[in-house]
Amino acid sequence: MMNFLQSLIYFMILPFRKVSVDVVFYAPTHFNRGENNENLLFEPLLRACRNNNISFIVFEEPSSSSTILRNNKSIPFDFMYYLIIFFRKLFRKEKDIIVIENKIGRFLSKTFFCNFKYKNYIVLSKSMISVFSSINKGSKLFDLQHGIIHTNKSDYFSNNIISHHLTANKVSLLLSGIGFKNILLKNSDCDFIKNYANVIGVNKKKFLFHHSSNKNILVTLQFTEDHTQIQNNSLLEGLLAFIDKHKDFTFYLRNHPRFNNEVDLSVLFEKENTQISQSLLSDCFNQCSIHLTAYSTTTFECANFGIPTIFLNPLKGDFNMFETNFYYPLKNDLNYIEQHYLECSDLVRKWESEYYSTFDEQKFISLLK
Repeated sequence: MMNFLQSLIYFMILPFRKVSVDVVFYAPTHFNRGENNENLLFEPLLRACRNNNISFIVFEEPSSSSTILRNNKSIPFDFMYYLIIFFRKLFRKEKDIIVIENKIGRFLSKTFFCNFKYKNYIVLSKSMISVFSSINKGSKLFDLQHGIIHTNKSDYFSNNIISHHLTANKVSLLLSGIGFKNILLKNSDCDFIKNYANVIGVNKKKFLFHHSSNKNILVTLQFTEDHTQIQNNSLLEGLLAFIDKHKDFTFYLRNHPRFNNEVDLSVLFEKENTQISQSLLSDCFNQCSIHLTAYSTTTFECANFGIPTIFLNPLKGDFNMFETNFYYPLKNDLNYIEQHYLECSDLVRKWESEYYSTFDEQKFISLLK
């Protein structure tokens, strides 16, 4: 309630004062995954703006989950978010969501945002991009990569067609590595990607946590509403069988950020060799020398620190991007990884660096209007 009231006051006053910034950052709250509830994906970009005297403001979209904490350095977008939801329903006779959101943006540009100007809009997950494209027509739009890109990633493209949200709004892509850009070039509109896709890298630390296996395995669980109940049950059964087969290992289980009790996890924690993982992912990397998942993006984060991944994926027919798009370099063999740990560690670090290069501050700054 406090966030909504703070948001209401901010946007009710906004039309009566002039605000001009170089960059508007916008993201849903569920991206606040830092120790202090900061948005880690935005952090290097915000730091770059500070270093180069570029003014910015951060709007934060509310979440329905009470477990996700807000960042007190961001401006709650709550009031405006619910107003936009209302307008979406009001204009629902329009079939094209882009047309609807453009119309909402034009209305806001003449009311709440009439004295609010910005040169650049940077968003995660394309949130409100068609709204903000019409609030300030002359602004440059960017979508910051927030996960992996593969041939079934509808945020970017499907059936070799780039997302209409991106092309219609002429959105520039801020990518983490050349590997992802090559996937886009290979599987979609090459001309659009050549003109609008830019590799800026990510904020990353490079060091090895382990030089040999310590028999601790981090399990990043994939139980979400993205799957059918049959698929979630299949993931659970496969994991239970694997845990039972490897009783000399300890498995540290980590829920997906969007887990909402899709399966009963009590059967997992009844096993003698399972525990809940540390709350901070960095602590998990320090504790566990091997990673086990179906297809989690944590595979890339583990690889950055030389931690090999085993894929336990009964849904391989639907979610096989690490094999078909990313060409993960290791044998899916736990015994082999244990026996050749340093060799495997080196291979996955080299593989990861193609998809996640070091953040290039000057490249990012050069792209801003």
